[in-house]
Amino acid sequence: MRWERAYDVALGASAISWAGLGLFRAVDRPFGVRLALAALNLLVGFLFFARKSPLASGRAGAILAAMPSMVLGAIAVRFADAHWPAAAQVVLGLGAALACVSLATLGRSFAFLPSRRALVVRGPYRWIRHPAYVSELLMLVGCAWAAPLPGAPLAVLVAVTLTWRIRAEEQLLAADPAWQAYASRVRWRLLPFLY
Repeated sequence: MRWERAYDVALGASAISWAGLGLFRAVDRPFGVRLALAALNLLVGFLFFARKSPLASGRAGAILAAMPSMVLGAIAVRFADAHWPAAAQVVLGLGAALACVSLATLGRSFAFLPSRRALVVRGPYRWIRHPAYVSELLMLVGCAWAAPLPGAPLAVLVAVTLTWRIRAEEQLLAADPAWQAYASRVRWRLLPFLY
């Protein structure tokens, strides 16, 4: 339990430092992009500080399934530093706003690796199972718009690997009868009528 708390504090401090560094040092990005990413990183940092211990943690296979989407998503953001059309900034901003709402709704149940925590069924989770991942995809569309090559291929790869992450997460959550009831009520994982 102690090592887990130390881990959360270290991750929270890292995310908060990324917020500051991204806002004040990544001056090659437009201010709106820097502000959106800084707000998201700041929120994530505080959520690491506040989150509860998991009821169950994903095993190595689930963690490995989650990693590609996270790594590729970070790479896609990095490649989009040079030119940001206004529409790309708006899409990224909308994605970041949805991410902040989704993650704030999760509150103390926030996680970035597959784990089972207290089930959240309010806010955007009433309509789709993984609104935070929808927001991640929106942000990647903004990045791909800002840097079509390699942004667009990376965004497609992230979308594919995100389905691996969702499956790994949902396999872990399936052990909870409350999750099974929730999944039968909320059918769509990311996009209503599609997936």
